[in-house]
Amino acid sequence: NPTLAHNYLELSKRVSNAAQSSATIADRAVADRAATEYRRLTGRWEAAVAEIRSLKDFARFLLPPAYEDLQAAARHGPVIILIASQYSCSAIIVPTSGEPHHVPLSSIALADLNNLKERFIGAIRHASRMNPTEPRNDLIVLLRIVWNEIMLPIVNVLENVLKLKRHSRIWLCPTAAFTSIPLHAANPFLLKADRSREPCLEDLYVCSYTPTLSALVRSRQSTGAGKGMALLAVDSELELVDKLVPATASRTSIFGDAATRAGALEALESNTWVHLACHGKQDPAQPYHSHFVMRDEHLTLLDIMEKDIPHAEFAFLSACHTAVGDKETPDEVIHLAAGLQFSGFKSVVGTLWEVDDSVAKHVVEAFYKYMFHPKEEGVMDCTKAAWALNCATHAVKTKVPLEQRMVFIHIGV
Repeated sequence: NPTLAHNYLELSKRVSNAAQSSATIADRAVADRAATEYRRLTGRWEAAVAEIRSLKDFARFLLPPAYEDLQAAARHGPVIILIASQYSCSAIIVPTSGEPHHVPLSSIALADLNNLKERFIGAIRHASRMNPTEPRNDLIVLLRIVWNEIMLPIVNVLENVLKLKRHSRIWLCPTAAFTSIPLHAANPFLLKADRSREPCLEDLYVCSYTPTLSALVRSRQSTGAGKGMALLAVDSELELVDKLVPATASRTSIFGDAATRAGALEALESNTWVHLACHGKQDPAQPYHSHFVMRDEHLTLLDIMEKDIPHAEFAFLSACHTAVGDKETPDEVIHLAAGLQFSGFKSVVGTLWEVDDSVAKHVVEAFYKYMFHPKEEGVMDCTKAAWALNCATHAVKTKVPLEQRMVFIHIGV
């Protein structure tokens, strides 16, 4: 209805202009007339909005989404929104059906989260200089805190109130200071009386992240089978991945001098899956300028969004990292991965900090083995990614140190 759209836009401009001009009028009589005109325009604007809301699919125009619509995000498992403020920290669990559950996190405060973030940065930097066989005691202490003070109260509700079965999927939706904490890696690191391990979060559930409920709802729309894979890299990792992709899947490999911005965009356009083994950088000031480093020039999120890849399904950001110790390090790559999800990819695996290529290849190899099992069937199903990553990180425990297992996260469906 172009006439209604034009009318709404014109009235919006006039209401805005009237509000701005009335604020600068000193004469009382003139101000009263301006206020009357403002109320008249506002009434017409409200009538136009009401008419738009009467149209099919526009009932929520200019309104926040209804809870019932957002609950669609939890169709395949609960979504846990973590909220931090100067007043309190808490979680809201959106279950598959029924009302949301509020979980107070009374043992932790905003200052504690900021302190945890700094301690994680230090522990990860320290671990990167350690021998792979040395115990990561600093990290173990921190992950125990994450378990006891953040995730355990949430797990108690999932188990005892929602009766969620083991190995079900859950989605973590961290906000504010929680975005800096590797919540998925929460672990009590305790032994039972029989010397068996107390289960950690990833023993109990298959964890994914989502930047928002709406992003997860959008990602669920029209997922299908993958139709081809683009392999983009500036190093040797592609050879490993190439061997693990089913022979039935078409693929486009771009590496070395051929890994250009134009070549990458062309490969993305003609494939539904992508494996990126190259550096990535988040731009906090201009998020659309966040980019992957190609041979010639940067491939930005804006480039990918403008290209319009309607059939984008899955992306694995293998070595996309920023330097360990950057002030924004824990936030950056999760948001670069989330940016790809906003660009249309329904399922994304990313890394939270720098990846050690020599050990990360074990995770990559295990991931694709589970992703394409049984390989003979050649099915490319992006909804298996969270499960495959969970299996992979469990499978490589003896080969890969703790900080290089917990670096990988899954976002989306």
